[in-house]
Amino acid sequence: MKAGPTFPLVIKQDGVSARIRKVIKTKNGVDYVSYVVDYVRLGKRRLEWRADLEEAKEAAREACRKIADGEHMALELGNGDRMIYLRACEALAPLSVALDTASREYAEVLRILDGKASPVEAARFYAKTHNVKLPQVDATQAIDEMLAQAKADGKSKPRLHQLRTYLERFKSNFHGDVTAITSAVIQGFLTAMNASERAKKNCRDVLRAFLKWCAVRGYLARNAPNDLLEHLPAYRNKRIGRIEIFTPEQMTRLLEKAEESLLPYLVIGAFAGLRGEEIKRLDWSEIDLADGFIEVAADKAKTDTRRLAPIQDNLKAWLQPRAKKEGPVCSFKNVVNQLMRLAAEANVEWKKNALRHSFISYRVAECADVPRVADESGNSPAVIRTHYLQRVKPKQALAWFGIVPPTNA
Repeated sequence: MKAGPTFPLVIKQDGVSARIRKVIKTKNGVDYVSYVVDYVRLGKRRLEWRADLEEAKEAAREACRKIADGEHMALELGNGDRMIYLRACEALAPLSVALDTASREYAEVLRILDGKASPVEAARFYAKTHNVKLPQVDATQAIDEMLAQAKADGKSKPRLHQLRTYLERFKSNFHGDVTAITSAVIQGFLTAMNASERAKKNCRDVLRAFLKWCAVRGYLARNAPNDLLEHLPAYRNKRIGRIEIFTPEQMTRLLEKAEESLLPYLVIGAFAGLRGEEIKRLDWSEIDLADGFIEVAADKAKTDTRRLAPIQDNLKAWLQPRAKKEGPVCSFKNVVNQLMRLAAEANVEWKKNALRHSFISYRVAECADVPRVADESGNSPAVIRTHYLQRVKPKQALAWFGIVPPTNA
């Protein structure tokens, strides 16, 4: 004997399903059998009753067909809504995107933009800032090109050294096209560096400059530098140890013991705040005693930015009898050896960068204007406060800038 169907009976048609349930009701001692077609349309549950199982099956198949074909929407939409629906389907037809998918994504786009731009404006901006096709350029080739251009552009020796140091190291660790550089690649490279946090920050900045250069050359999408570095740790340029400066008494002893040829280097560092490398590249023709300024040319400055350092009265007194029309201010190839020898003779412990640190600390105490001193010394106020400034009293600043040559000099 053939067994009957198992209920609920699932009917599938065109990827849509409906269920048929068997219902038995008893009336006056007689059982009446009926079948309920159960399906969902437009988010609502629908029930259709049939007395015959075959009729119920046909009703279920018909409901599935209508749901699959979208005819139920045409049946329930008014004329205006029906036209909107048909136009939407027509617009999406070439893209093979379902209407409900397009609606969800459009709503998400509006949420992300938050009224700041229209979806079309955002799409146009994205298309403009993203290269559709990027050339396959080996990272080694790109790095060599950037270093060659930096040299041709006349970048300072410290900047070229910094670029070469970090980019050559990256080149030896990464092999592949520029487009294959990912955030994970950069993060892994920085993490593996056996270096201080400050060095990692400098390396991160160099890599950003390299990625920007690649974007300008069309090797990367325009927004690639920000995208690749956005979520990487922002290493801090924190200082290790305390900021050390010379006292007026220590500086006086150093100047008393200094050789004549070394004096310009010492007084320019102590009373104008130029960096040691900037003094070594300085020419006497760039010192204007009449107008009272030292010109630090862009190609000689660490920051590649031209600036004018004011000449204090005591600095003028030191430089005037030694000034020349032209020629290098510092004639030593290895000035560090001279400084260490001088410190030993003067019985003063030499402190790295203390000439510049001292100028900045005493100058801030004198004028109480950090942004002004930052501009004079070629740094940002934030860097000045973090790495160069030791707070001293105005009385000490008066003594520092009161250091003048002996009257019998």
